[in-house]
Amino acid sequence: MDIILYNPLSNKGKNKHIAEKLSKKHQKKGFNVDIKNLLDIHDVKSFLSACKEEDRIIIIGGDGTLNRIVNQIQGIDLKPSVFMYKAGTGNDFIRSVPVKHKLADIKPYIMNLPTVSVNDKHSLFLNGTGVGLDGLVCYKVNRSKQIKNKSNYFKNSIQSFFQYKPVTAYITVDGESFEANKVWFATCMHSKYFGGGMMLAPKIKRTDKVIELVVVKDVPRWLLLLIFPTIYFGWHRIFKSFVKFYRGKDIKVQLLVDTYMQIDGDEIYPVREYQVKAHE
Repeated sequence: MDIILYNPLSNKGKNKHIAEKLSKKHQKKGFNVDIKNLLDIHDVKSFLSACKEEDRIIIIGGDGTLNRIVNQIQGIDLKPSVFMYKAGTGNDFIRSVPVKHKLADIKPYIMNLPTVSVNDKHSLFLNGTGVGLDGLVCYKVNRSKQIKNKSNYFKNSIQSFFQYKPVTAYITVDGESFEANKVWFATCMHSKYFGGGMMLAPKIKRTDKVIELVVVKDVPRWLLLLIFPTIYFGWHRIFKSFVKFYRGKDIKVQLLVDTYMQIDGDEIYPVREYQVKAHE
């Protein structure tokens, strides 16, 4: 049985149509198919308990959808295989895993995820989480009436450049602490991508047992406007005076003022501190 789960609130409401189209395609191949609205599943544990090992769960939605799913299934024995259907352009998770015929086998990649603690709440994250400019950009993108894609993200990034004020951050990586001044953002990455295809951490892999913290600091506003587009290709690593990379299993970032934070593209405000831990 193929169980297709779709988020009606993601992808501007197009996911239901995608689910129906995918269902017809799989039925022609001889599969039994059941389509379910994710919002109609109120008891996740009971739903998964009813699934068989030979079933396939196929998820249609973006990073936000998958983030909520992985946090809901914590501690639950996941019997069926789990796939994600490649739809849209903004899904950073699916960019970093193997895809075959628009389907990615994601079960190996949604286990043993890192945790982020902020404002007395703890959750798993898939791609990246951080404070500063990226949090403000996500705040603007999520409130934009335009579709989430590279051009929308880039436009809101430019607007945020002129609004955001760099801050001082106190950072601890595996017990070693230091101060960073004029920080534009301090983002912990479990994957290469964030922001709809920006290769912020080009050398990190999902199979690595550490987190990579990317800190952009001491950059004049005008120069950051030139550096920012290079992140799409991972070329920002050459700006070693302004872009710093740190790897560790336990990372804490503290600020003296309220700022914006994003977790897999969902924003939080206000935030003054967060801590990330890699899975043991």
